[in-house]
Amino acid sequence: MFAQTIPTEAQIRQELASRDIDQEELNRRLLAEGINLAAASPEELLQLRPRVEAIVVEMEAEKVAAEKAAREAEAESAQEISEAVEDGASVEETITEVTTEAANEDLTRSNIYGHQLFRNKSIDVFRSSDNVIPPDTYPLKPGDEIAISIFGASQSDFILTVNENGFIRLPNGLRMPVAGIPLGEARLLIANRLKQYYTFRDGQLNIRIQAARTITVNIFGEVENNGSFTLSSVNTAFNALVAAGGPNARGTVRNIQLINGKDRKEIDVYEFLKSPTQETEFFLSNNATIYVPAAKKVVRLEGGVERPLRYELKEGETLSDLLDFAGGTTTRAETNSIRITRYVNSQLELLTVDLSKQPNFALKNDDLVSVPVIENPIENFVSIEGAVFLPGKYPFTEGVTLGDLVKQARIRPGARRDVGFLMRRNPDGTQQLQRVDLGADAGAMDMLLSKGDELSILTQGRFIDQGSIRISGAIRDEERAIPFPLDGGLTLEEAILLAGGVKANARNEASIIRTPLNNQEEREYLRIPLADAANLQLAPGDQITIYNQERFAEPFTVKISGAVREAGQYRYDPSLGLADLFTLAGGLKIQAARNKIDVFRLQITQNEPTQTLTTTLEIDDNYNIVSSSSPDFELRPYDILVVRQAPEFELIQTVFVDGEVRYPGEYALDGDNLKLTDLIKKAGGLTREAFPPGSTLYREQDGIGNVVIHLDDAMKNPAVVTNVTLKEGDILTIPKARDLVAIRTANTSAREIYIDSILTDQNINVAFDGKESARWYIQNYAAGYDDNAWKRTTTVQYPNGEIKSTKRFLFFKKYPEVLPGSIVTVGAKPPRKKRVEKEEKKPVDWGQVAKETIGVVTSALTLILLLDRVNN
Repeated sequence: MFAQTIPTEAQIRQELASRDIDQEELNRRLLAEGINLAAASPEELLQLRPRVEAIVVEMEAEKVAAEKAAREAEAESAQEISEAVEDGASVEETITEVTTEAANEDLTRSNIYGHQLFRNKSIDVFRSSDNVIPPDTYPLKPGDEIAISIFGASQSDFILTVNENGFIRLPNGLRMPVAGIPLGEARLLIANRLKQYYTFRDGQLNIRIQAARTITVNIFGEVENNGSFTLSSVNTAFNALVAAGGPNARGTVRNIQLINGKDRKEIDVYEFLKSPTQETEFFLSNNATIYVPAAKKVVRLEGGVERPLRYELKEGETLSDLLDFAGGTTTRAETNSIRITRYVNSQLELLTVDLSKQPNFALKNDDLVSVPVIENPIENFVSIEGAVFLPGKYPFTEGVTLGDLVKQARIRPGARRDVGFLMRRNPDGTQQLQRVDLGADAGAMDMLLSKGDELSILTQGRFIDQGSIRISGAIRDEERAIPFPLDGGLTLEEAILLAGGVKANARNEASIIRTPLNNQEEREYLRIPLADAANLQLAPGDQITIYNQERFAEPFTVKISGAVREAGQYRYDPSLGLADLFTLAGGLKIQAARNKIDVFRLQITQNEPTQTLTTTLEIDDNYNIVSSSSPDFELRPYDILVVRQAPEFELIQTVFVDGEVRYPGEYALDGDNLKLTDLIKKAGGLTREAFPPGSTLYREQDGIGNVVIHLDDAMKNPAVVTNVTLKEGDILTIPKARDLVAIRTANTSAREIYIDSILTDQNINVAFDGKESARWYIQNYAAGYDDNAWKRTTTVQYPNGEIKSTKRFLFFKKYPEVLPGSIVTVGAKPPRKKRVEKEEKKPVDWGQVAKETIGVVTSALTLILLLDRVNN
């Protein structure tokens, strides 16, 4: 942010202003981290510069994020307004709804008490179409419609409209002035006048507002949405503020100005929250103005109060007023030591206030008021736990005994009275454990307790090893744990009955794993027939498993594949016949060869290697065997049947030709190796506008995609390799003749000779001017190459998708030829690599070089001599 030289205060302020950083906010954040710029020396400023810069960058990021969120919210609101208007809502009504929802979302940004009134929908905005009943204080004005219903001896219904002069005209032609009169008074005047012409008793006349007039209200200042709003006149100033989104985070809630013509009123939201009935004092006239200035004094309140928020205060309001606005203090609030953090002269100061002595303590803007809360733990108690009906803490009083505590908690049956444990705290904070006898004759019951004593009463059951047995498997409960009787005597038969009995597929024996209680590492394995279950006595810890029959049976299968509808593996049974297997497999497919069904069979001989045998079957339409290489064929376990497909069986395969042929559409591949030119003949030949060089072929088979072809060459010579053989699903597209060439303007000088409107999509399109090279087209139509062009990367893309690049031979370049519909592209030069400075050359030690050379030569000669000796 700052230069390495020591900056002056003026330079710092100028830099912060240029980056739109609030200096006061920056000071607050720095002070929170213990940095005071005002007290720092110039040398310290240089040391603190990285941290200050980091905080400034953080503030800038927060501001950018807030601006982005605001733009997104504005765009979303505009979209909502547009959609609602399209659905038939008025612009005014829609703006009201959208701004109100946006204000609700803004509640978390502004936590000044009173702002929530306009954001949490506690006040609504009434539309002219809403069936709202105005209060008696509602002032009648021109445009209001009054509906009157008489249902006594005289019956009549009519609607009276207040005209521009403030009069209504009764059915008998009589006029009455009502403008400016509250609705309640107007009802009495109208009723008295109507009694002169109609007969009815009290309760048989209904006078109501049928349709309230529409007014325009101007709302300005620190609100979420400034502007003019068209609303129903039944809305008060509070409702109108909701339509504008309410005061923003800076807006006041204590000094809102309402201007109705010459009448000016001040709206205090805090007073309204105390007495909501005063809302009716703020009805609006047409073209009324509501101005919301910025709040002048806002303090933050936290700690032991009912509503810890930020509050706006008027001049003269004190600490006591602040606590009243917050709903008072909590029961554990410590009001004799309220702490106030105040920002004074670029420093934070801490003040302590005793509310009882300084109830009228004056607060300042941005003060932080903290009301401490007493958190002292409860110590004046004794407690009991364990085998009692009422465990927990009990109040401690002087003279309370152990027997008193036990009597209050009520010992449960089964509790041990011979022993209990009392945990007592020593004065030095350590603890001691005492054993006590809770018997009726024991003197321990008269023991005096101390503050904080904890008594534990044990149960008899904790000292009894009551084991259990577990039974699982082919029983109806599948798995169950059964407590073992203390007196023993549980049999296997009884355990099975407790588990619901065995299932139908249960094996006729039970497996038991027994673990003695006195040795958990020991195991005994038992297998007991179920017929002996009544005589077998179980032991604690036994694990009983009754297996099902399927566990010990080999799951034999047969498999069928090939030209069947549902190939798969099926469970074998001697009752499974060949026709049954084909039925399970969904029958044969249309292409199945009924005379070629191969069966692979595994021959198993006891203690001998297995062998695989092959049998071929022929069947009829009913899956009966017509002939077989194995007489008396029957299915066996592990048989594999493969139904072959009839030789050269194919369903109709088609291809598609589109574009400039006489009869485009779908064609069958009705011959072997049908080629491109054959398809063109089937389609009646090419049209006069056809452009064969631009033809493309798309192949769906195997996901290949586009295939490069040269249809023009194939039309001239069907024997060329590009006259490809067609496959199922191929799509041949033949475009119209093209007479243009596109040149990519990148790395050319085209911008020097063409205006921007011609350079559409970074291309220029020129007429085909003969089969010239790509370089010729660039020189003649794109003003040549620019300085960044890498000429050797010049390429031409042809209409059929083929791309040709520039070839190089010695010092010469051969640029590709351009055809109609081609696209010419020039690449850019690659960035130059930075030169790596060469290491400083060291002087050559020629003596060392000679020494190493002689050594190498000597080694070579030695090797040659050795080889010569070996050969000799």
